[in-house]
Amino acid sequence: MPDTAAPASEAPGDCRDVLMVLVGALLISMKGVLAKLLYREGVGIEVILLLRAWVSLPLVWAWAFYRVGPRAIARVAPNLVVGAALAGVTTYYLGAWLDFAALTLIDASLERVLLFSYPVLVVIARAVMTRRWPARRVVGAVAMTYTGVIFAVGGFDRGLWGANAFGALLVLGSAASFAYFLIANERVARAAGSVVFITFASSGAALALGGHFALFGSVEQLDIPLRAWGLIVFMTAATNVVPLFMVSASIRRIGAQRAAIVSSIGPPSTIVLAMLVLGEVLHPPQVLGAALIIAGILVLEVRRPQRSPA
Repeated sequence: MPDTAAPASEAPGDCRDVLMVLVGALLISMKGVLAKLLYREGVGIEVILLLRAWVSLPLVWAWAFYRVGPRAIARVAPNLVVGAALAGVTTYYLGAWLDFAALTLIDASLERVLLFSYPVLVVIARAVMTRRWPARRVVGAVAMTYTGVIFAVGGFDRGLWGANAFGALLVLGSAASFAYFLIANERVARAAGSVVFITFASSGAALALGGHFALFGSVEQLDIPLRAWGLIVFMTAATNVVPLFMVSASIRRIGAQRAAIVSSIGPPSTIVLAMLVLGEVLHPPQVLGAALIIAGILVLEVRRPQRSPA
């Protein structure tokens, strides 16, 4: 009976993949804190986005060549290339700009919590596209998440609302762009694969950011301190490229649902890191809001076990 021996042999690899997703989520959670440190070094949003995109691009292409090969990339249909590039421009250019702009207005801990609401936006978008009302459990998760958003932004405190409302709106716009990215990923990856999708999405974003900087930036802005260069390279590798490799490799084995649940460690990690490094402190209503958002995502991601046929 071969089935009885399988769990024992798969357990070590299974634990390794869960650990990889966990480490990847923890690395991604550092992004907002690193951005705040770069702002303190006098580095602007456009420079951060430009350098992060162009530093990561050769690494992403090297990964694509290793995973699928140059011939497979060259054979991708032009409409799929355009679709992936458009998703990259929407998310890694427009969405990233909104996110980094929000970090100049609100705390990194609040930014990460609000950005984590993107799975709910995916559910809402799918309900609109399919014209089907979601299940009651999903509706409850959506209500819980956005009640959490209200409390995270300020709850009943007018002062907190005044300080956080506009920045929070920018983050939610960024979350919406990421939700669109995931939906586009599903469609393009069906035909070309997720590696090809991410490669052309990253390339489209890098070109758009380069064009933006050519129009609105100046070469003098690239004269940044050596410490800032180190932070940008570290941010690119630690919060973008390395987690992408780790999480995508593990999702193939443990599934996107389980990976999403493990990734819920991200917002609490950012909160703790922002407290230790930046001295940020969330107010009690915001802590309640953060807990509700995370709980709503967990309710959304945890599926009830299905009955197997007799």
